[in-house]
Amino acid sequence: MTPAHDSSDAAPDEVAAVWRITAAEAHELVAAGRGVLVDTRDARLFDNAHAAGALSLPLSTIEAAHGQVPAGSLPPDRVLIFYCA
Repeated sequence: MTPAHDSSDAAPDEVAAVWRITAAEAHELVAAGRGVLVDTRDARLFDNAHAAGALSLPLSTIEAAHGQVPAGSLPPDRVLIFYCA
């Protein structure tokens, strides 16, 4: 994994770090039950096709909430793997 951004001084409810990972690393995290895929495309595209087990959280929803992820929408105990393609 390659760090893209580190916020080690982040508040408890903020992101502690952002990493760029390969597809193989994402697969390993999900297969081990340590990661979850989050599809940021709009709902229409998600409904048409998405990665197995992925959750839908459109970027427009995040933007409307000023960059905040709606509480309870994502599992707090897993690595969140965001994708848009």
